[in-house]
Amino acid sequence: MPTATEKSRRMALRRDTGNRRVTPPKRPKPTSQYLVAHACFPCRKSFKVASRESAAPPCPQCAAPLVWMGRAFAAPPSRNTAQWRKLEALVQAGFHFGRYRGYVAPSPPARLTDVKRFLFENPKHPLKRSDA
Repeated sequence: MPTATEKSRRMALRRDTGNRRVTPPKRPKPTSQYLVAHACFPCRKSFKVASRESAAPPCPQCAAPLVWMGRAFAAPPSRNTAQWRKLEALVQAGFHFGRYRGYVAPSPPARLTDVKRFLFENPKHPLKRSDA
């Protein structure tokens, strides 16, 4: 069994003679921004889009402006219209679906009928925008 130094010597000889070609490892392309979930309520679909500070990006299907939802958003199935209406009501009330520094906040309501009570009971919810 050859020693480690013997093996490295032979590999160096192969590289020098051209019998061993070493390719550098492929590195992933750096991304300039995070992809953040955006939703289209008319289409009932979610898309991951690079977040921009200016105008909302258009929906790829209907060209309506997409709504920024946050990085922790999980879209319900498109056939579940009640859940999409619930999400739309929460977004209109100023909620987003991000994380708040590890704070465990009261979770959003499970049903559309519970949204009004949830909004009344959580006026200072950490995931609610202050301007809404």
